[in-house]
Amino acid sequence: MDSAGERRIGAHHSPFLSLTRPRSYWDVVGAHFPLALVTGIVLFVSRWIPGNLLPLRPCTFLQLTGYPCPFCGFTRSFWAMSHGDWASALYNSPIACLVYVAVVLVFVWNAAGLLLGVEISRNRFLRLKAGRARWGIAIFSVLLALNWAYRLG
Repeated sequence: MDSAGERRIGAHHSPFLSLTRPRSYWDVVGAHFPLALVTGIVLFVSRWIPGNLLPLRPCTFLQLTGYPCPFCGFTRSFWAMSHGDWASALYNSPIACLVYVAVVLVFVWNAAGLLLGVEISRNRFLRLKAGRARWGIAIFSVLLALNWAYRLG
């Protein structure tokens, strides 16, 4: 038993993940429901609502400058990925494909926590320390700049 009233599930403890069963299922809901809801809505909309029915306005940056912004093509790419059109998704926005995969993984992670009734937390290899977070932001920024150059070219 941990000090907070949680008990560790020993068979599911690794350097990457830790599963704990809290006293109340509401602790699990608080930990996993918000991200499961947001990512679930994104995945549902990209799969079941046609792109032309989305109430989105055209990109303001594109309207003002005539050039696409770094995020232009994300909606079309998400829609194509959710319909299995990988070539179109890569053509519209290669980095959006990576973001889509991340959204799917976050949804699966949090939905699994809700369904199993456990809190799934990251252990030492998956925790983002300040140095790793800065590197992650730098790498994502470079990838976003490359994606923008691709869209401009």
